[in-house]
Amino acid sequence: MSTEKIMKSLERLVESIANSNEVDPQKAKHVFKLVLEYSLRGGNGLTDIELEELTGYKQAEIRRILRIFYDAKIITYNKSKHPELDTVRYYWKIDLDSMNMTLLKMKKAVLSKLKQRLEYEYNNEFYKCPEDGSRYTFSEAFNQEFKCPKCGAILQREDNSEIIKELNNVVKRLEEEIKRDERKVYSS
Repeated sequence: MSTEKIMKSLERLVESIANSNEVDPQKAKHVFKLVLEYSLRGGNGLTDIELEELTGYKQAEIRRILRIFYDAKIITYNKSKHPELDTVRYYWKIDLDSMNMTLLKMKKAVLSKLKQRLEYEYNNEFYKCPEDGSRYTFSEAFNQEFKCPKCGAILQREDNSEIIKELNNVVKRLEEEIKRDERKVYSS
């Protein structure tokens, strides 16, 4: 997978984690990017104070973001005592191994949803409104006497073979990608 695709996947992962935890996704992506860059350079990690200086975000926001990343198992920390202040410092960095596993789990969840959608497409007959494109299953169309409930137009049978074909292609590509990822993750 190209670096650009990996970065897009990571952005989606971070955005998903942020949204599900009601955190600003832009701030989360910014913090993640800084920690990732530092981690890739082989550093010991960044403290919340350093991240505050780099981003201008409040320390409480940064700590919350770091905590949700930690809970999602994509970031880790090391504790050490500050030599001069006698206080404990947390140095945050990306846990690349755990992150790969998290991405793999997410891909499997997406694959499962795609397969459910594919099954739904296979097992249903659809009707579509020629005016607004609304889509209905046979039973929904039957209950509406094959008339669009919004505009009254006669519903027309839809050929969903292209949707099924495209979903099959996406499922196959994702299955292949997951197999490649599993070989990489489990061979490490």
